[in-house]
Amino acid sequence: MSEDPPAAPSPTSRRPIVLALTDDLFIIPSLEDAARSSGLEIRVVSRPEELGAGGAPTPRPVPLTEPLEGPDAAMVRSLVTSRPVLILVDLTLQAVPWAHWISVLKSGAATRRIPILAFGPHVDEKPLAEAIRSGADRALPRGAFLSDVSGWLESFAARTDVPALEAACREPISPLGRQGLELFNQGRFFEAHEVLEHAWMAEGDVAGRLYRVLLQLAVAYHHLREDNRRGASKMLLRIRPWLDPLPDRCRGVDLATVRRLVSEMQQALDQLPSGASTKALSLSTPSVPLA
Repeated sequence: MSEDPPAAPSPTSRRPIVLALTDDLFIIPSLEDAARSSGLEIRVVSRPEELGAGGAPTPRPVPLTEPLEGPDAAMVRSLVTSRPVLILVDLTLQAVPWAHWISVLKSGAATRRIPILAFGPHVDEKPLAEAIRSGADRALPRGAFLSDVSGWLESFAARTDVPALEAACREPISPLGRQGLELFNQGRFFEAHEVLEHAWMAEGDVAGRLYRVLLQLAVAYHHLREDNRRGASKMLLRIRPWLDPLPDRCRGVDLATVRRLVSEMQQALDQLPSGASTKALSLSTPSVPLA
């Protein structure tokens, strides 16, 4: 029986999570101490079942994207929910298919931005090379990693710049952002996506994060309208890393409503029988208020 995935941290969680794939009881205290001193929290996983990901992988129709079925999908959804800022991979861990997991995580838009730092015995270079081939951002001999755990955590953890996000959210919505939101609320999802993409590109990843969230939501609803269940499911995975760190109100936009819409759509898709049309879903007409 698979275990429930870890609960999502709140947007104001005090300590960002570092996921450590290891079963080495000798190094776990060192990881925990280093994380604590860096304002981070270590979450140890030693078996796939701890992420609800036990069993053989299900073949993916399109390998270079997010898996939507089987253990790999459970693993990806678990990490999208828990939002680690760094993944540490102990290359001596035999219970986890770490090379496969690294490849899956780095091939999907929802998770490829999570840094992966691998470490293994210096006497065997093959696992280190395999980790890099699979997509790890860095692979270190175990001794080099353990000699400066705090330094590696500080260097690789992808922390959210909360002050920059809060400052951006205090700004008024841009004319393009307002136009895109109006189109979304009119149900013109494709047109909304195009306008919101311009709004996001004009301001970049931090200042324009709100517009990226709204354009992904518009794409998800467009996919539902076009009976593209897989496309909508992928958008719901991809929106989470951008939406979750934002406050419930940003540039006057009610993001609590956006979170509710995302949750409703995810629940509806999870309950939709295999092969059924997304046009059969009874979702409320989406509308996102702007103060």
